[in-house]
Amino acid sequence: MAHGNSSYEKHEDGSGTHPDHYIPLKNVSHHSSMNDNHTNSHLPNPYSDDFPTTDNNYYHYSEMFYQLHDFEENIYVYFWIFLVILTFFGNVLIVAVFVRKSMRTATNLILLFIAISDSLTGLATLPTYIHVFTNGQQGWVGLTEGWCEAFMISKFYISKAFHTVSVWLTLFLGFQRFLFVWFPFETKSWMTTRRTLIAVPIITISAFLIHIYHLNERKADTMKGFCHWIIEDSCVKTCIFLWIIILLFVNILPSLLILFLTILMIQKLFNRNIRKDSFSAEQNRERDLQNKRASIIVVCITIIFLIPEIPYGIFLLVTVIKKHSGIDILTLRENRLSHVVYEIALLISFHANVWVYIVMNNRFRDKLRRMFKDGIRKLLPKHTIVSITTVSMEMNRSPSQSPKETDVNEQSTML
Repeated sequence: MAHGNSSYEKHEDGSGTHPDHYIPLKNVSHHSSMNDNHTNSHLPNPYSDDFPTTDNNYYHYSEMFYQLHDFEENIYVYFWIFLVILTFFGNVLIVAVFVRKSMRTATNLILLFIAISDSLTGLATLPTYIHVFTNGQQGWVGLTEGWCEAFMISKFYISKAFHTVSVWLTLFLGFQRFLFVWFPFETKSWMTTRRTLIAVPIITISAFLIHIYHLNERKADTMKGFCHWIIEDSCVKTCIFLWIIILLFVNILPSLLILFLTILMIQKLFNRNIRKDSFSAEQNRERDLQNKRASIIVVCITIIFLIPEIPYGIFLLVTVIKKHSGIDILTLRENRLSHVVYEIALLISFHANVWVYIVMNNRFRDKLRRMFKDGIRKLLPKHTIVSITTVSMEMNRSPSQSPKETDVNEQSTML
C-alpha cells in the first residue's frame, strides 16, 4: 500500500536529505525566461524564511529526487522484473485456455479476468520501475517532474487499482462458489456467464474510482525537490482515504469475507447430502464430484490469495492507527523493505495460480496439451506432419493388417 512508501516522511523540513550531487534550482519569473543566467550562489535557500513566494518570482528544483535503498535496486532490477514477466506468460496460458468456448463457464470467466488483472498489476509499473531503479546513483535517482508523476501514478494508482480488481474478483469468486456448494441447483440460473461479463467491468470501473485520490494528488514536490508522498502530521484527508481503502475495500474487510466464505464452503463441501430429485443417483454423484473439484480449486486459490494479504492488511492497519498518534512504527528503510516483501509475495501468489490449474484441473491440463499440439502442427510444414503420421501408423500397424487397410487408415488420418 502506498503509505508504506512515503519516502520522506522523516525529512519534511528538507534538511540533510539531498544527495551530494544535488543540482541546481531553476529561476522562474513572470518577467524573465527559463534561460536567465543565475548561479547557485545567487539563489536563496528554499528552506529559509526569506525564500521568495510572491506571484512574480518563485523557484523550483530542476529534478525531483527519489531515495533508493540497496535492496530495492537489487530486487527490483533483477528478481521483480523476472517475476512480473514470468507471471505474465503464466497468465497468458490461463487466458488462452479459459477463453475457449468449451471452457467458458461462469467460474472460469472469473478466473480468466483475475489472471488479466494480476498481470496488469505488475505490468503497469514495469516501464517506470525499470527507469527509476536502473538509473540510481549513490542511493538517489533524479527524475523530471513528468517521470516522477508517471512513476507515482503507475505505482500508487494504476497498479493499486488493478490489484483491487483482483481482490474483488477473488471475493466474487468465493461468493459464487459458496452459492454453488450451498445451493448447487438454484445457483446455475443465478450465476450465468452473461451476468459475470456484466459484473467484471462494473468491478473494474469501481476499483479505479476509489483510488482516484492518487490521480489528483501531485507527488512531484518542486519546492523541495523530492518525488514522494507524505502523510501529513494531522493525517486527516490521507487517513480518511487510507481507512476507506484498508478497512472497507481492499485489505481487511474483503480478506475477512473471503476467509469466512471459504470456511463455510469447506464445511459444507465435506458434509453435504446429495439431492436425488429429478436426477439419477449416478448423475447426482457425478455433478457433486465436479462441483467438489471446482470448489477445492477455488479454495486453494483463495488460500494462496490470503497468504500475503492478511499479514499486510494487519501491518497497514497498525501503521495507520499509530500514525494517528504521531508515531512511526518503522523507519523509512523498514517501511520500504516491508513493501518489497509484500510485492514479491504477491507476484509469487499470482504465479502459483497457474500451477494450481495445471496440477488440479484435468480439463485445463488437457486443453493446454491440445493447444500446444495444435500450435506445433501449425508451425510444422504439411509434408512433415504427413511423414510423422505415416511413420506412426507403420509402427502401430499389427502384423495381420494388410497394406491396403493401412493405406485407407492413413488417408483418413490425413483428412
